[in-house]
Amino acid sequence: MRPGPTPAAAQEDRVRLAWLARFFGWCLGWYVRFVARTARHTGPPVSQEQAVLAFWHEFNLAAAVAAWKLRLDHRFVSFSTRGFRGVVMNALLESTGGGVVTLPDEGSQTRAEAARLTAELARLGGEGWTLAVSPDGPFGPYRVAKPGALMVAREAGLPVIPWAVSVRPTLRLRSRWDRHVVPLPFCLLRVHEGTPIHVAPRETIKPRLAELQAELERVAAGAR
Repeated sequence: MRPGPTPAAAQEDRVRLAWLARFFGWCLGWYVRFVARTARHTGPPVSQEQAVLAFWHEFNLAAAVAAWKLRLDHRFVSFSTRGFRGVVMNALLESTGGGVVTLPDEGSQTRAEAARLTAELARLGGEGWTLAVSPDGPFGPYRVAKPGALMVAREAGLPVIPWAVSVRPTLRLRSRWDRHVVPLPFCLLRVHEGTPIHVAPRETIKPRLAELQAELERVAAGAR
């Protein structure tokens, strides 16, 4: 069995100015760790169990900060896109001890490819990595859950734990499709954890999707 995720560099297509993207990614990784060290936490402690952490795409950066600060295990793996933005995210994740499974280009993913990617992330879950999935990512629609997190959880035998992160003060990038939350240094943060969702082996995913959607909406409402 291969140890850990494939290095991001081995998954990246040729990207113009890839070195610059990696530099931005490493800077973002430093920023995540700096904000995590200076942030103050309020609310109950977060779960430390291995799981599929699911959160809306807007909380990606805030969840990275919260996970680095509040979870003891920093071994996270997530999906990542291709292109310049994907290289940035790859470098960010790897600079914080995580890893990536790279998605195909938007619109080119087949059913077989989706199954392969799900199996790869599930394999890493079987090796002890915590899996992070944005059910409305990477391209939207905004806050509309897709079944990927549930599929990964079923294959990995892990629960889905819905997350939302409230941060004060914060910046909202309202020009982005996901209205991304950017936590600031010395912020106050609180993680809102939903009820874990357990998916049985060979269970049909579609009936559980509404449950995931509702739980993500509930915790996000608490994070306002």
